[in-house]
Amino acid sequence: MLKNIVLIGDKIHIRPLARNGKPIKNSPLLVSQLTEYGTDGIINIAAPIANNTVIRLRKGMDYLLYFYTDKGLYSCRAEVIDNVKDNKVIITRVRLSSDLEKIQRRQFYRLELIHDIEYRIVTAEEEILTEKVISNDGTDEEIEDYKKRLAELDRLWDKVSITDLSGGGTRFNTDKIYNPGDKILIRLEFVSAGTYKNLELLGIILSATELYNDLGTIEYRIEFKDMDKKDREELIKYIFEEERRRRKNEKA
Repeated sequence: MLKNIVLIGDKIHIRPLARNGKPIKNSPLLVSQLTEYGTDGIINIAAPIANNTVIRLRKGMDYLLYFYTDKGLYSCRAEVIDNVKDNKVIITRVRLSSDLEKIQRRQFYRLELIHDIEYRIVTAEEEILTEKVISNDGTDEEIEDYKKRLAELDRLWDKVSITDLSGGGTRFNTDKIYNPGDKILIRLEFVSAGTYKNLELLGIILSATELYNDLGTIEYRIEFKDMDKKDREELIKYIFEEERRRRKNEKA
């Protein structure tokens, strides 16, 4: 089945698996490609390179492989057999340990990218004032004061670069301190099918993890909430357009 779907040269993303079979939390996503088919479920892949350093995958360790093909995104598990040198190039031999599975849930496909956004935290004060304005809870003068304060809060946007994006959420790193459960607004601009898009998305901070290799910097994982169906489809369309563009450039 693999040969009918994955071609030599197709890109592979690699995630290490813990003993419980789940991806190791905060592990880096490694990039490789298929170099050769073997026998008995064995394939050869290029040893990943990160920061100009060849990464030798650990012998006997299990990894999750994502194959980016012309027929869609597929995944399976694999165990590393060994790392060998072929004409000064490190090749990793792996044995596939599960069937190839097509990933159907498009909104959860996560694209790694660096993309500038604007964001701000939705405070409790803002939620209270918004509710008062909507319910007309106050005198005309008070309602006007609430609106002015809301306008002030709506000017407090920060800029940051996200590190990945899906139809269901995103991640970014910053030295600012927030808490899981905080609500966040995100302004995201992109071009899809030649058309400029500007989305303002509500999200929830799911986790805050300090980076062990960059002390003082915190990675925030965001889940989009109450997202308009049209906005989600526009975002997913952009993500897959960007992935196809990358694969086309890599094969060129």
